[in-house]
Amino acid sequence: MKWKCKLCVHSSDTRRKLLEHYRLKHSYFSKVTPLPCVFEACICTFASFNALKIHLSRSHQHKGSAGIEVQGGVSLFTCSVCKFNQPFSEETLFSHLRGHLKNHETVPCPFKNCSYTTNVYSSFNAHKSRTHGSALDFSDNVVSTEKVAAPATADFDEEHSLGQPEELSEDVPSHSEDGICETSFWEAQLHQKLASLFLKMQSILHVSERACQDIRATGKGQDLSSAKRRKTYIERHYPVVMPVQYVLDTGHTTVYVPILEMIQEIFKHTDIIDLIKETKNSEKGHFKSHKDGLYYQENDLLSSSELTLPLILYLDDLEIANPLGTSRKIHKLCSVYWVFADLPQKYRSALHVIQLAALCKVTDVQKYGYQNTLGPLFKDLCILEKDGLYIEHLGCTVRGTIFCVVADNLAAHSLAGFVQCFRAGYVCRFCKATHNQIQSLDVFEGEFSPRSKLTHDRDVQDVVQGKLSSQCGVKGDCILRNTLQYFHPTTGFPPDALHDLLEGIVPVELALCIDRMIRLKYFSLDSLNQKIESFSYKGTDATDKPKPISKTFANKKNIGGNGHENSTLLRLLPLIIGDTVPEGDGAWTILMDLKEIVELVLCPIFDEETIQYLQSKILDHRQMLQEVFPDFSLLPKHHFIEHYPHLIRCFGPLVHLWTMRFEGKHRFFKRVVHDAQNFKNVLKTLATRHQYMIAYHLSAQGFLKPHQQTSSVSSVLVSQLPDVAKQDIKQKTDSNIIYATSRMSIDGTLYEVGMFVSVGQEGGLPLFSKVENILIVNNNVTFLCNDYKSFYLEHLRSFELLPGNIAVHSILELNDNLPLCAYNVSGKLLLSPKRFVLPVRK
Repeated sequence: MKWKCKLCVHSSDTRRKLLEHYRLKHSYFSKVTPLPCVFEACICTFASFNALKIHLSRSHQHKGSAGIEVQGGVSLFTCSVCKFNQPFSEETLFSHLRGHLKNHETVPCPFKNCSYTTNVYSSFNAHKSRTHGSALDFSDNVVSTEKVAAPATADFDEEHSLGQPEELSEDVPSHSEDGICETSFWEAQLHQKLASLFLKMQSILHVSERACQDIRATGKGQDLSSAKRRKTYIERHYPVVMPVQYVLDTGHTTVYVPILEMIQEIFKHTDIIDLIKETKNSEKGHFKSHKDGLYYQENDLLSSSELTLPLILYLDDLEIANPLGTSRKIHKLCSVYWVFADLPQKYRSALHVIQLAALCKVTDVQKYGYQNTLGPLFKDLCILEKDGLYIEHLGCTVRGTIFCVVADNLAAHSLAGFVQCFRAGYVCRFCKATHNQIQSLDVFEGEFSPRSKLTHDRDVQDVVQGKLSSQCGVKGDCILRNTLQYFHPTTGFPPDALHDLLEGIVPVELALCIDRMIRLKYFSLDSLNQKIESFSYKGTDATDKPKPISKTFANKKNIGGNGHENSTLLRLLPLIIGDTVPEGDGAWTILMDLKEIVELVLCPIFDEETIQYLQSKILDHRQMLQEVFPDFSLLPKHHFIEHYPHLIRCFGPLVHLWTMRFEGKHRFFKRVVHDAQNFKNVLKTLATRHQYMIAYHLSAQGFLKPHQQTSSVSSVLVSQLPDVAKQDIKQKTDSNIIYATSRMSIDGTLYEVGMFVSVGQEGGLPLFSKVENILIVNNNVTFLCNDYKSFYLEHLRSFELLPGNIAVHSILELNDNLPLCAYNVSGKLLLSPKRFVLPVRK
């Protein structure tokens, strides 16, 4: 049989030769593009070549009790305590026996001719280590051989075992056809790997130039022997688009990464263009992406039948020095990133897919304006829109433009030409509401005049002609409007749910309502903080665990915290203190309504019914807030979220256009500055390091992450699975053995045994299922689950779960691809969703 490489077109006659091919050609890039298992039916991937070898030894090397290969069959492990029966591996055997020992059940030693028994975990381990060491001679009644069909295309009868040496001369030609020695070929391969090593150390691992010089290549390969030579070699042999530095004035510069060259390099080295071409609009009445929004469909360029390149621009200030130190604000930078709007969201969220456009100092932006500091970027965007860009992969020219600019409110108003004061006057870029009006009028009453292209252009004209310093909150024209024909500030700046909700309204209302409930003596601040700290957070909740609330929160009128922490606290607060608050309490109702609003806004898909529901919840929340706290002044952000229902129809789901993932990109630049400890020409240093990092990813075998990833699988007998799983598997394969795993990453989302997924609905409520095992059949993932009935608890705005029947579900059956954790609270199993679950319509 032929063993085919999953990363390139190479094929080998034996597994040993394919492994050698992996080691020579692909192993170095495994941190970027994980190495896949050589067996076609196995979807495991690994971060190192050694991990791959260990996996092959454990999962694909079935031997008899004496360590001899089993021909035409597989070794089975049978437990003498509970008659558990599964394909044999040492890990499976001892993991199962230790499970009995943890329950203090008596377990006999599994090795041949040994009569030792014990029910003590530590004694069993000590006996195994002292008496049997690394022996593999197991009792016949523990490990036996059975003739079964192996997983499809998985060859368990490999001629050579993994630990045995094999001659590789057949795979390594010593001479070319004309008799010339091929040594130079292997030297070139080694040279390329050394260059990649230095590139990775500098751009991915952030190793200093001095450290790289200490471990530089010696002897042959002198063009890598110094920092200057390595720089020359990398820029000549890797897809590096170098940043260009422009001088604004003496001592004032801006750095720009040519966006047109960057687009061409990405299309040349990746298959992104194919993914962009595959994206389609959703069915009418559904909003799944920006393409379903009104603004995209009204754009004459983007809505045309021809292939176009809509881009999302991101603008934000970045503090690279200690924000509390003496250098505060001195090294504050304005960063501009961009990403392909039509790239599916699951790929767009990868940080190396988000590209750098420009870096400049905030003080220079304030002094010289966006026109001068970002002029080269605007010029290239104008070329892309008017003339287009030739794409070699397509053999034609493609035009594109900026679909929208993602930014916080301050940056959005600054670039769009609106006033940047939110304490008085006109505070909204979506309508002509004033700060005083938003206290008594809501958006849904229709009292606020919406901004249109026509009225906005008229306001800009009045300001530009010198009639007024500002008109209805407009203080000037947007530079993108002057540059691009198909961009307008009234349709190009979506709201940001991160700053409006998670870092805006949520911490303020949490402080307001918690202070009231403490004064009503439902709980004390100390008891609340004790419960927050002692709560048994699971999964990503443990990563985003909220911090205790400061004792000064009432005076500050804000609990602080970042968006992740505030979201976790608001979502889990009903489980933490819900039983201490009486039903019907006004402050509690405000928080629970706010919890629902956050869940709805973060929903990745909407229909018209869901949008109407969001609108009603926002209105209810406003009325209750003003009723319970009549002296509380609404923030401009309260007004902004009242526009969300309409803006979802215009932009699509707002969670796809928030700043959360873009802000994660800042960490790269902060890390570079922290490791370099050098602020001399810091803009060029940061941009150059970033472009080296992008070149490293582009030169790897895969620019985008695989659809499915796991690092450990085990063989499972189909006969040992529940009947519902047997019936499902029988429709997919004739094999008696399949693979199973406890952890699986699908499109970047991690699924683990013990997590809950939402599958189907009953009586208008989503149904939840607990993942008991993750089965892999013909490279397709199936979840073996325990279905739970759900009951909605209005007071906690959470679901109580009661176990039901065993079932199997595919990834396509899920209402939402985000797995959740359930918590045992006061004897009940409760689940609080992260976002609104819209049932899948069959």
